[in-house]
Amino acid sequence: MASRILRLNVGFLLREGIGYSREFIFDEPVVQVADDITVQHLRGAVTLTRTPQGLYAQGQLQGTVEHECTRCLTGIDQPVSLRLSELYHFPPETAPADAPTVSDDAHLDLTPVVREDFLLSIPMQSLCRPDCKGLCSQCGKNWNEGPCDCPGAERDPRWSGLLGLLKEEPPPA
Repeated sequence: MASRILRLNVGFLLREGIGYSREFIFDEPVVQVADDITVQHLRGAVTLTRTPQGLYAQGQLQGTVEHECTRCLTGIDQPVSLRLSELYHFPPETAPADAPTVSDDAHLDLTPVVREDFLLSIPMQSLCRPDCKGLCSQCGKNWNEGPCDCPGAERDPRWSGLLGLLKEEPPPA
């Protein structure tokens, strides 16, 4: 179940004049943004500005999510961040189709945008470190912790044609 920290009561902003703004500061140790993403150390600020169409939200948020290295499957804290720039229409009936809105009860929910942007900021191939050696394809040992005892585990047979190049002496400089 998602946290309600990103659901803001903005009724007071909707009663203000055009151009009025208010900054919301976030500094939370753990926020479950949605069922599929929990962010640790969520920090940042979002400024909401009253416009004729509703509220304009702009700001930055960052944190970390638990992820795993794509080579060795070790758990890592993956930094995530987003730059928010979104118009939330009010009243909702005046909004274009699929546009974000402020609900009738004067709540603005940042959760969908934050979830989407944080998921998109996770790299497709996260590494625990740049020189990660990965896992043995035979026994599954993490090569970052040392070599395994599998015969030929360090040589992939698909590269056998190139092994001769490793044995050649480099040309003199």
